Amino acid sequence: MDNAQKAIMIGVGLFITIIVIAAVMLITGIGQDLLNSGTKKASSISDNLQAQLTSQFDNTTLTGSQVVAAVKSNYKTDGLAVVVKTTKNKEAKQYGKVSAIVTAPTSATTFLETDGTSENNAPASIGPLSDSTSSDYVNPSVSYKAYLIKIEDSEAVVGIYFEQK
Repeated sequence: MDNAQKAIMIGVGLFITIIVIAAVMLITGIGQDLLNSGTKKASSISDNLQAQLTSQFDNTTLTGSQVVAAVKSNYKTDGLAVVVKTTKNKEAKQYGKVSAIVTAPTSATTFLETDGTSENNAPASIGPLSDSTSSDYVNPSVSYKAYLIKIEDSEAVVGIYFEQK
């Protein structure tokens, strides 16, 4: 009889252990689903907010002083590249913390190609924007065409491209 009681107690203990493990796995699965759902919603909200903040630059014409103001207000924003192409510089100058090379726009939508650099690179100095001897100088009275830089097959805005007319 003693052995039978011990066997029953071990069986009950094992059954309770299995129930506890199943409950923990169920709760973990539900929590993981909620976490994934929340992450997707937060990402969507972030993309929409970024699009709203940069929509004023979508295929518009701006003065050089507006371009300088846009660079100064956005070049430290993580995940947003600000690119300025003047007639003096042969290659567009990129400001910001996006690890990508920007190709010249062929339409209102431009694309980025990753170059493998670190996102921790310090943003480029904006001093030359106001230095009239620099090839990166932005003349306040000259017109610039603004384009949004979007990831291919996505509406995620990752930058603004200004090109001197």
